[in-house]
Amino acid sequence: MSALKSLILFLILMISSGISLAQDEKKDPKNGISFDLTQMATNELNMSYTRYVSERKSLEFAAGLIYVNEILEELSKDWSTTRYFSEHGFSARIAYKMYKKPVDDSKWRDYIAPAIMYKYLYYNNQWLENEKTDSRTGTKFIECIYQHRFRSKYGLEFLWGKEYHFNRTFVLEMFYGIGLRGTSVLRADILKQDICDSTEIRRLDFEDTRFYVRPALRAGVKMRIAF
Repeated sequence: MSALKSLILFLILMISSGISLAQDEKKDPKNGISFDLTQMATNELNMSYTRYVSERKSLEFAAGLIYVNEILEELSKDWSTTRYFSEHGFSARIAYKMYKKPVDDSKWRDYIAPAIMYKYLYYNNQWLENEKTDSRTGTKFIECIYQHRFRSKYGLEFLWGKEYHFNRTFVLEMFYGIGLRGTSVLRADILKQDICDSTEIRRLDFEDTRFYVRPALRAGVKMRIAF
């Protein structure tokens, strides 16, 4: 008799658990993990966690590990003197998303989002080449400087985005935005060679610090897994 009672109790618990799970499946997911596909294709492994605080509001916490994309680093040498693709570092961002009222039977959702960001960047000690022109003769030559650089970026952003919900689990997100970024730079020139591979290497031990504020643009595509 006790075995029968135990079996009945077990069946009741199983049925109750099944009903509970079925009810949970009808509820909208409250969490999500996103992968920034645009950043990953350039120079940053970026993931974010989203927590829905209501039907039309969510908080997103993002973190990224910045790496050297050797292909883009090589291609950029012919277009710019910047060392953007030579940098390592990490990033963090918080965004507060406010969604437009959803349209019935539509898989699309629109949002706006103010955000704050921080990024720390550096590149390892390395020889950098700069093209120079002799002011007296007009002759061009390549100057080499052995240096390192650290940059900290602080920013405010305002984003517009659209989400396409394939189902309750997978979401494709496209966004763009504008903002302001303040950048603090520490650059140290350690060694110098007036003409690369030709003149004597001199020690400089020169440091330069700067801070500037510039407008910024941002755009990208993310894939989110909701749960």
